[in-house]
Amino acid sequence: MHQQFSVSPEEAMRAKWPHEIFLINLIFNHIFVFVATIAVFGSFPLMPALVPVISISIIGYIIIKSKQVSVSDETWFVKAHWQICVRRNRLFILLLSIPCVITVGGLWLSSMLGWAKIPTIALIGGVGLLPFMVALLVLIVLGNESVHLARTGKLPESFVEPHSDMQKNGT
Repeated sequence: MHQQFSVSPEEAMRAKWPHEIFLINLIFNHIFVFVATIAVFGSFPLMPALVPVISISIIGYIIIKSKQVSVSDETWFVKAHWQICVRRNRLFILLLSIPCVITVGGLWLSSMLGWAKIPTIALIGGVGLLPFMVALLVLIVLGNESVHLARTGKLPESFVEPHSDMQKNGT
């Protein structure tokens, strides 16, 4: 299930960092900020644009920082946690692009077919946003598990086996 490693508290702290940043994007930005900006949408219609701006910034930071960490003299354990985070970050990008495509397609289809506002919102919400929110919750659970694994000096065996050459080389 998970493989235990002997890591210092400082190393565990550095290994937790990418997962914590990822969770900030998921929980704080895509849930809290999204709900807050939707609540003031009538008064400030451009406010929801904060969510993608913040998200793109955090996603970009994770990608750039993981590349820097991978070529640094950081420990294998920390590098491994950055790689796990980048994989989940890429999955999140894919999951986020699906509701965006469904939303744009739904709005286009609605205008082409002359649908009313309510069926259009129901289609977009039910087909695009609801599955995304479920996937978001799964990623939050996985992110929390990764924080715990990093804190306790563990890595998933499914990650350790294919990357055992990195561990031996210390890279």
